[in-house]
Amino acid sequence: MKTILIAHNYSEISFAAMSYHLAGFLAEKGHQVIFISHKPYFEKPEIIDKGAGNITVMSWPTINRPTSLKDFLWYVKIWFRYKPYAVIGHFVGSNITISVSKLLSLGKVKTFEYYHTLSAQLSADNKNSGLRQQLSFFRKKFFYKSFCDYMICPSDSAKSDLEAHFGIRDGIVILNPISDRFTEKATVPGDNIIISYLGRLDPSKGVSDMIKAFLMYKSENPQTKINLRIAGNGAELSDIKALISNNSAINYCGSLAYDEVDDFLNSSHFTIIPSKFDNLPTVGLESMMNQTALLISNATGLTNYLADGKECFKFEATPTAMKAMFERVEYNFEKHAAMGIDARNTFLRLFSTEEYCKNFYEIIA
Repeated sequence: MKTILIAHNYSEISFAAMSYHLAGFLAEKGHQVIFISHKPYFEKPEIIDKGAGNITVMSWPTINRPTSLKDFLWYVKIWFRYKPYAVIGHFVGSNITISVSKLLSLGKVKTFEYYHTLSAQLSADNKNSGLRQQLSFFRKKFFYKSFCDYMICPSDSAKSDLEAHFGIRDGIVILNPISDRFTEKATVPGDNIIISYLGRLDPSKGVSDMIKAFLMYKSENPQTKINLRIAGNGAELSDIKALISNNSAINYCGSLAYDEVDDFLNSSHFTIIPSKFDNLPTVGLESMMNQTALLISNATGLTNYLADGKECFKFEATPTAMKAMFERVEYNFEKHAAMGIDARNTFLRLFSTEEYCKNFYEIIA
């Protein structure tokens, strides 16, 4: 029995499900899994029996992000207690778990760090000064090269970005999964073509350009049946509300709770992802899982795994290209149902939790 530590969120919500299911898979294979969960927060450790192995779920000593000396000292005790064979880190939880484990094991522990967010996307959305960005870059580069044995990339785009920005050429691509919650495709009432956006309203996401493109298209095609629905929050919320004011064809739905996501995407004819930079957007996987076809920017890592005209319509992340895309949707609307079925089939083939666990186990066993 090997002890494997995972630092993420012990939850089936969104792409945290990848770690939730991986923990169960590893335990069923006979391993002891130590899972440090940031969210949800566990007041006391819980042991989950999986037959051949088990999962011990615990949380950091504080609810806040684990960056303090208290978190560091707490993890030192955890390491000496369990002495894991491998450590898998996501986001800020990886900084302490991976570096401390590598140092205390004298380099023997296997460390797996996730490269979730593209550098160009961080730069577009980051309000920090240039100096702070540079310091963050050098800290990350030192951390990746000094402490991380395996850099896990959720897409080919992430692997290319990792090499271009940090000079790391041996990133391993393992596609992110999500849990399959699909039951049946909803019948969308009415004569309108419902295109939905769900996600952050930040500069890298291209939502403002999408709205401008639609307004241009609608001004030239006042009888269009296309309606936009937008859900989410972010830095551009006020600007977006101003753009869509007094336009009945664009509806801002606010921020959705996670248990509302499936209904929102399932009740759409298409989900649009207009990102200027993006890795493997989870909403794209959730849409495909819900048998809803995509309208997707070529600037996302997900687009490399889809075929134009099959699971999606692709476009460049510019207002002009998006305007042409809206026209393409309207004149090819009869294809949307078959495209949704193809999207779901591709989800099952590439993005299931079963496929993810099998692929990860091949490199960690």
